[in-house]
Amino acid sequence: MHLKHPEWDIALVFFTRSLYDPIIRLLDQWIRRFSGGELQYDPQNNYKLRVLHAWGAKEQPGFYSTICDYHGKRRGTVTDAKEKQPNRGLAELCKRLQEEIVVEPMFDAILIDEGQDLVASDDLKYQDKQAIYWLAYQSLKTINEDKPEEKRLIWAYDEAQSLDSLAVPKTKEIFGEELANLLNKQPQYSGGIKRSEVMRRCYRTPGSILTAAHAIGMGLLRPEGMLSGITNKKDWDKIGYEVQGDFRRVGKPITIERPPEYSPNPISELWGEPLLEFQTYSSRQRELMALAENIMHNIVHDGLNPSRDILVVILGSTTEAIELEKEVADFLIDQNIDVYLPTALKLNDLYAEYPNNDPDKFWHDGGVTVSRVNRAKGHEADMVYVVGFDCVARNESDLNCRNQLFVSLTRARGWASLSGVGDYPMYAEMKQVISSGNRFTFTYKRPPKRDIGEED
Repeated sequence: MHLKHPEWDIALVFFTRSLYDPIIRLLDQWIRRFSGGELQYDPQNNYKLRVLHAWGAKEQPGFYSTICDYHGKRRGTVTDAKEKQPNRGLAELCKRLQEEIVVEPMFDAILIDEGQDLVASDDLKYQDKQAIYWLAYQSLKTINEDKPEEKRLIWAYDEAQSLDSLAVPKTKEIFGEELANLLNKQPQYSGGIKRSEVMRRCYRTPGSILTAAHAIGMGLLRPEGMLSGITNKKDWDKIGYEVQGDFRRVGKPITIERPPEYSPNPISELWGEPLLEFQTYSSRQRELMALAENIMHNIVHDGLNPSRDILVVILGSTTEAIELEKEVADFLIDQNIDVYLPTALKLNDLYAEYPNNDPDKFWHDGGVTVSRVNRAKGHEADMVYVVGFDCVARNESDLNCRNQLFVSLTRARGWASLSGVGDYPMYAEMKQVISSGNRFTFTYKRPPKRDIGEED
């Protein structure tokens, strides 16, 4: 889009600040590729294609702050919002901004990555619309004066990866009922462009890890029945599964299977051994000792780089995950393994605080990144260690806890290792999930707490 229309003002918007580096790297890679090496991406000088964190910061422009500056409004911060969760706080300020000003068009196109992170519950909508999405829509220039409703707003989302909201963005929520009905009449835009595109294939995460992540995240094999998921064949097909059975028949068996062609990552064929391991330990000390031994083996014998090839993800609620993150990092340092906690300016710094930190940093050369799930979203590594499964198993019916598992496991592009301490019923469920491979049979007992399928 940028190469074909260099005169357009384009914004690429995302929510997790630590994604600045990988997004800019990928933009540079693909601009070089499609320009035959003649062009590159320089965020300091390329003002027509802007990479914008949804919030923005004092020293760095973001989507919300850019719109505020353009309209001469003081940008709000987290401290100005009543809502203290970052995504809810942003939705609140976007709603407040639209109540105070008439938004002027300033972009030719806006692309939103991981759009599930920018969805808030009904109490934070603006005129029955998702506040952040509607702000984006209003800030766009019209494509065709004869059809002023048509604008270039493109968003991608994976509803299973939301850690803060259980809402799924529907067209009606984003645009309002009247405009949604008008847009939905068009199955395609001019030039044969589809209105929506569902991606069945997953190129990053190997099939065995992806299917396990789906099954444990949704609770498909829970004795009490699934907690979250899809309840119709059409939408299972959209994410790359085949279904046998009928969800309309409560109490009857359902079988879902993922064909190999939708998981083209070749590592399973090349490796020939299980890619996902699950181990439990009698104490945290033993869990961390095994973790340290495995990481050292990865570095010394497997030839993996500590940074970017290996990632340790910490599970748990905010408080317990912060404590466990420090405990894991401290233990690895004692075992002579250099670690990096995101936002720190140097290795082995467990208490990086403002102003001696960098919220955009996720990796540091020479160190193994140890991260909580919220910061790990959007990143990936060859070998992913997921620590603290017991923190989820104690709250196995909590949808957001299960989502942590899904997000963590799907960071892997090669291998994943899941571990926890103690003994919980959910551990048996996880073992059953792994042994099921790419085919799961379960009894559909009742509608789940959250149905992430499309509305009819």
